[in-house]
Amino acid sequence: MSINPWVAQVVAATLERTRSYFQEEFDIAVTDVSTDSGNAATLDIAGLTAIVGVGGPVSLLVAFSFDPQLLDVLYARMVEGIDVPAGEEETYRSSVAAEVVNTIIGNCTAELQQRDAAITLTPPMMIDSARHIHRMKNAVFISRRLSSPVGSMDINLVGPGELFDRDLNYVK
Repeated sequence: MSINPWVAQVVAATLERTRSYFQEEFDIAVTDVSTDSGNAATLDIAGLTAIVGVGGPVSLLVAFSFDPQLLDVLYARMVEGIDVPAGEEETYRSSVAAEVVNTIIGNCTAELQQRDAAITLTPPMMIDSARHIHRMKNAVFISRRLSSPVGSMDINLVGPGELFDRDLNYVK
């Protein structure tokens, strides 16, 4: 299967920006990146997931699923010195995940900008549940798992975005 060049550019930029952000901001080295065929039959999403819509030559949803151990490390470092009110830890954890994703995707925009096509981004929407999405013939699923010594993160590109709502359900 051949991947649209702009979609391939989104994959490459997202992986590179995630790797550099983790290293520079958290001193977390990405030790491995899995590859797939670029068009899995089923997309499995687990854990806390931040979904961002990226509009451009092709509309995509990018879903970042955080391994709990990785999110624990990111959370601890980002709330260091902040008084987290009792009972608000999960809200802060979601905010940390959203901030990480905002930073990564925001940093990708310079690489993704095309001459005549505006790049649009949606704010991250958080879902915290396991989902299994079976690919319909018009959909494209691209998945990569980034591994580090403190946990992993799955990055899934789902498109075209018009086929899905913000919870990754097919639009009827």
